[in-house]
Amino acid sequence: GNPFGLDHTLTTGVVSGLGREVRSPSNRPISNVIQTDAAINPGNSGGPLLDSSGRLIGMNTAIYTLSGTSAGIGFAIPVDTLKYEVTTLIREGKVIRPAIGVSYLETSQARSFGIKSGILVLNAPDGSPAKKAGVKGTTRTSTGAIELGDIIIGIDNDKIDSEADLFKAIEKHNVGDKIILKVLRSNSLASPLSDDPNSIRLIPMDIEITLSQAAPNPTTLQPSLSSLPLTD
Repeated sequence: GNPFGLDHTLTTGVVSGLGREVRSPSNRPISNVIQTDAAINPGNSGGPLLDSSGRLIGMNTAIYTLSGTSAGIGFAIPVDTLKYEVTTLIREGKVIRPAIGVSYLETSQARSFGIKSGILVLNAPDGSPAKKAGVKGTTRTSTGAIELGDIIIGIDNDKIDSEADLFKAIEKHNVGDKIILKVLRSNSLASPLSDDPNSIRLIPMDIEITLSQAAPNPTTLQPSLSSLPLTD
């Protein structure tokens, strides 16, 4: 790698863990990564992680640190994952990821509505697969009351409790695949921290969606409740 611009640098260490999970800059979970205590510093990202025989086993991608420099906890994407991405890059010139086309409320905020599991849909933009399939977003009335959108609780046979579950379930599929989105739909209004969550009636529904291609540069921030559209 090239830590701090020093090219052709080699560091050594051991594989200290397998099956870890880290977050990408777009907040997507990267699963099954390799943990190593070999020094990884700014400039090493994208460099190879080699075994003692010089065989590629991963690509250095991130570190856990409080100082910004190596603390002996580095992460690399396994070569089996790289094979798929590299093949796609060579064939298409870019990485193609599937998407259902929704924005969602972070689970920590959704809990204030009594939503103990699942993903609350904030918006299904016009033209998105979710909108075409009838997924309902969250809105705010002129009186300030919030009308909850659909709560995603599953995709096919995968249970969805958090954002990480949602990304993992979608990544199992390809663009153009049809999936069954399992949601709970509310027919009540809710106000955070005030209304009794038990009074909100949720109706289970299955919605068929055809996955589209994700945006090439997804935003790292999700819309907030303050940006909800108004309804009559």
